Amino acid sequence: MIAAMTGASLLMVTLASTVILSTSLVEPTDEDGRRTRDRMILDRINHDLRYATRIDATGSYDVSIERADLANQPETLVYEAYLNGLTRSVSGGENTQLDPVSPTVELQVDGYTAPTTGQQTLRPRIRAVSTAVTGGGSSSSLTIDVPDGARPGDLLLLAVVSRNAFFVSASPSGWQDLDYRFNTGILMELYGQWMTASTPDAYTLNFFWGGDLAVAILAIEHANSSWPFGWAGASAGTSIAGITSTYPRPLENTATIGERTLNLQFIASTGAPTPPTSLGIASFTDCVNRVGSQGTTGECSLGVASRTGPMPSLTTTPHVLHQQSASWVTIAVEVEGEDE
Repeated sequence: MIAAMTGASLLMVTLASTVILSTSLVEPTDEDGRRTRDRMILDRINHDLRYATRIDATGSYDVSIERADLANQPETLVYEAYLNGLTRSVSGGENTQLDPVSPTVELQVDGYTAPTTGQQTLRPRIRAVSTAVTGGGSSSSLTIDVPDGARPGDLLLLAVVSRNAFFVSASPSGWQDLDYRFNTGILMELYGQWMTASTPDAYTLNFFWGGDLAVAILAIEHANSSWPFGWAGASAGTSIAGITSTYPRPLENTATIGERTLNLQFIASTGAPTPPTSLGIASFTDCVNRVGSQGTTGECSLGVASRTGPMPSLTTTPHVLHQQSASWVTIAVEVEGEDE
């Protein structure tokens, strides 16, 4: 009996060792368990994203995914990383905790770090432009059309360059004063408004009898509807023929301008110093280059140039090309885009 009991004890010890060995295989270490959990969570997220029809990552703590369920009915999945760790819910149902700790996420695209949110800022762009100029006669008004192709929701900018024209006013009203700048013999004013379904097809600019004007309207799409302007600046001077450093140069604020910012430069000058072929500003695209009352003593010029994002680093400072001496003023405006 003693021998039998001893044999049974040895058998129990052997079985216990076997159970411990088997348990170590079934229940991995904490590190192995974490890796297994992470892999399961990643597989779950990838599966949800694979069939997603819409992703909203604008929330501070969560990401919302819309997709079809097994019955092809729409459902909304919400992943939230907050006080309860990482949780997942389906169509407003109870949160399921996937991880007791909120993860720190860093996405990789082709081996490079990518943003952790899909939110983007739409790039504002000039959709269309219209211009009008006086002919140098004894007129007291000038009509300018709203650009063809402009749409409700567009930001409309009205630039007015004038000589001998005291108090220029637009009819019908609705324009808001944005900025102005004057110099000897020249004045430039900038106005803005949002285009709506009731915006007229044209505006009439009334001014003192015999004035001289060069005018442009820009229709800009995707401008930020809350407040589209990031920064504005102005300058004035006198060009001396042959001395490039005296010509107008583009302005920008490096502290505020972004890669998707629309950088607009409005340039006014007495006479017609700029060649009709190009404003000549390196890294900018010409938008407007018109002369009002051309060939008369009231001759005045309006130029508008644009680019997206900040100016590149250039070996020489870009300037407007002036072929003759003139008084000039500039207004620079940064237009910010709207979120998707």
